[in-house]
Amino acid sequence: MIINWDKPSTVKSEDLYTISDEVASRANSASKRARDTFEILKPDEEKLNSWDKIMSNAYVVPFTIAFVVICILEYYFSREIYRDILPQAPWVIGVGIIFISIVIAELLVGMLSSHIRNKRFFEEKKIASNSSRPDSDIRDGVYRDVKGQLFFGIVLFVAIGAAIFYFSKERVAREIAAGIRESVFGIQDVLPVLFYVLEVLAGLFVFYLFKRSVLAYKNYKNRKRYSKEVEVTRLNTSESCKYFDNAEKEGYNTFLDDVSNNIHLGFYRSKHQNTNQQHLNYVNEPEKETQTLKAKFINSNGQPIQVTIDVLTEYKFKESKTSNSEGVVDLSINSYPEDQIKQFKITYFSSDKEKQVEEISGNYSLNNEEAYEIILK
Repeated sequence: MIINWDKPSTVKSEDLYTISDEVASRANSASKRARDTFEILKPDEEKLNSWDKIMSNAYVVPFTIAFVVICILEYYFSREIYRDILPQAPWVIGVGIIFISIVIAELLVGMLSSHIRNKRFFEEKKIASNSSRPDSDIRDGVYRDVKGQLFFGIVLFVAIGAAIFYFSKERVAREIAAGIRESVFGIQDVLPVLFYVLEVLAGLFVFYLFKRSVLAYKNYKNRKRYSKEVEVTRLNTSESCKYFDNAEKEGYNTFLDDVSNNIHLGFYRSKHQNTNQQHLNYVNEPEKETQTLKAKFINSNGQPIQVTIDVLTEYKFKESKTSNSEGVVDLSINSYPEDQIKQFKITYFSSDKEKQVEEISGNYSLNNEEAYEIILK
C-alpha cells in the first residue's frame, strides 16, 4: 500500500527502488539465458524421446554388452597374430580391429535393423527441406542409402575377415616350420575369424549407443544449466519485489513516479513462480495485452458521482481516467496477463463542492463483464 500518496518519494525510497530495478534486471537477464538454453534443450529432448521409442525393442544394451565380451575374447584368441604383425604394441591392432568392426557394423545395420531405418526416417523427416515430401519418398531414399552402405560394408567385412584368416594361416605355417607345433591348421585357428564375425554382428548398435550417450550428456548439461538460470531468476525476482515493497513503505510514490519494465516483469513472475507450466508462465517474457475495468461509483446515499480514478495494479502498472456523469468508468490498461487492480486513488467533489480524495485497496479482476459498484464515504 502506498503511504502519503500526495507527497513526493523520499530519498531512501528512491535508493531502494534503484536496487529493486537492478536486481530485477539481473532476473530478466537470467530468464533470457534460460529461454535460450530451453531452445537448445527442447529439440534434443524430443529427439531422445523419439529415439528411445523407436529403439525400445532393438535390444541395444544386450547387443552392446555382448560386443564388449566378444571383443575381449577376440583379442585373447588373436593376440599371437597381432604380435607377429606389431610385436611392440599388439593391442594397437586389437583396438584398430574393434574400431573397424564398429564402422562395418554401422554400414550393415541399416539393412539389418528396421529400428535403425525407422530412426533415420524420423531424422530425415525433421529436415526442413523434406517437410513437403511424401513419407514414401523419404523411406525410399533411406532404403537406397542403406543398400549403398551395405555394399561397402560387405566389401570391408570380407576384406578384414580374409586378412585375419590369412595372417592366422601364416602364423600356423611359421610355427610348424620352426618346430613349435606339429598339428596343421585346425578349427581353433579359425576362432579369430569367428570372433571377428561375431564382433561385427554384436556391434550393430554400438555407434547408435555412442551417439545417444553424447546427446544425453549434452541434454543433461543443458537441463542443469536451464534449472540453474530458472533458480537465479526466481531468487532475484523475489529479492527485487521485496526491495520494491520496502521502497513503497519508505515513501516511494508509485502513483507519481515511474516503474521500470524490469519491475513489472518481476511482479508478474512473482505471481507465477509456483505454476505447473513453469517455462511458459515464469521464464518466458509475456506480451502485454489491453485489459479493461468497468466500475460504477456512488455516494453513501446511493447516487452516482463523477470521479477521477488513479489505479495501481498487482504488477505495478498505473492508469487514470475520469468517469461520466453517471459515475461509470470504462478504463483500459496495457498490462501483462492476469493482472488485477490492487489500489484506487479516487478524486471527486462532495455536495458542498469540497475536493475529496479516497483510497481503496482490494483485489479487482480485470476484464469484468459486470461493473463493480464502489460506494464512497
